[in-house]
Amino acid sequence: MRMTFPMSRNAQMALCFLGVINFFILSLTSYLALKSLPSVRTVSDGVLKDSQSDGTQNPTTFNPILWAKLNWISHELNVSGVATDGALISGDSIMSFVYIMHNPRLCQDVDVVDFIIIVHSAPANLERRKRIRESFAKESLFLPFHVRVAFLLGRSTNQTLDDLVRKEHLVNNDSVAGDFIDSYHNLTFKGVMGYRWVSEHCHNAKFVLKIDDDVIVNTFALLQSFYKYMNRKRSIFCNVWQANTMEILRQGKWQVSDHIFRNHHTFPYSYCSGFVVILTADLMAPLSEAARLTPFFWIDDVYLFGMLPYVVGGVTFHHYCLDQFLSLQEQVLMRCLNTSNIECSVFASVVRDNSFWFIWDMILHKYNSMPWSIETELVV
Repeated sequence: MRMTFPMSRNAQMALCFLGVINFFILSLTSYLALKSLPSVRTVSDGVLKDSQSDGTQNPTTFNPILWAKLNWISHELNVSGVATDGALISGDSIMSFVYIMHNPRLCQDVDVVDFIIIVHSAPANLERRKRIRESFAKESLFLPFHVRVAFLLGRSTNQTLDDLVRKEHLVNNDSVAGDFIDSYHNLTFKGVMGYRWVSEHCHNAKFVLKIDDDVIVNTFALLQSFYKYMNRKRSIFCNVWQANTMEILRQGKWQVSDHIFRNHHTFPYSYCSGFVVILTADLMAPLSEAARLTPFFWIDDVYLFGMLPYVVGGVTFHHYCLDQFLSLQEQVLMRCLNTSNIECSVFASVVRDNSFWFIWDMILHKYNSMPWSIETELVV
């Protein structure tokens, strides 16, 4: 049964006026928010296209455009409409974790770190971390470039496994572990932790390479291709999904609750395929600060590489096409490595565990025929 109460004409007019004001504020918010969506540039044969960039907002300085963005995100995530939800956590909560273990001096033994590789890994994947250390993140292979690796972890629910991870860190001193449960729905926590840790402890880095632990990287090709971008700022290189193109799924593994983005069928942000993403290191502090202000969203690719850059502003996405530079299929990388030309543009791919060392041997064989130390001296 619907209950009604009498209302005076003045009260009705006041309520109507408030409704108009609210509509105007929401419309202005949406206009300012949508107006500042970041630009996307396409990388083709090393050439950047579409150079237009949006304005810059410093998350530490509150301003109308920043307010409009945050208000729009809160509206789209229905933060005020749902008090508690697995997908809705305040920005402060995202940053409130402590490091269980980390090495604050990982990047401090050299003046400049060309690439800090941050690997999203699960506690149980000790063997994957071991092979990464011994292959494409092995520091001595890539001199005079300086490469470092940090493995991002949460806590497991198994004490025996946690003990193994702790021993692993004592030996290698390259884990960054946060005080949260390592789970699929907590990947956003892990990513924000990576931003924060690099900004605090690896401020001498030029680039940040974020990968998942089932990815292999042709670090030789990466360093060769990226020397031309060494002075670039506020940039993200990845396979970009343009705003309003990727469907929001309401069921299955990627399910988004009906009350979140309820007026959208597609995500309103450009964002990256998160398996391989390269960011200029100057973005780490702004992205970390943006995470303090931006309501949490559990799908990490959208949050880390879409919503946070959108809040920061002044970020340019450089689109790296799948199967041209990055691949989800190891066969693509293998075909590229098998070409007679020494150049292979595919520098990273998802691989099966039983294929990793075979493909790494292919990479070494190809680049052992090249005078690497001379080549790097020429391009640095």
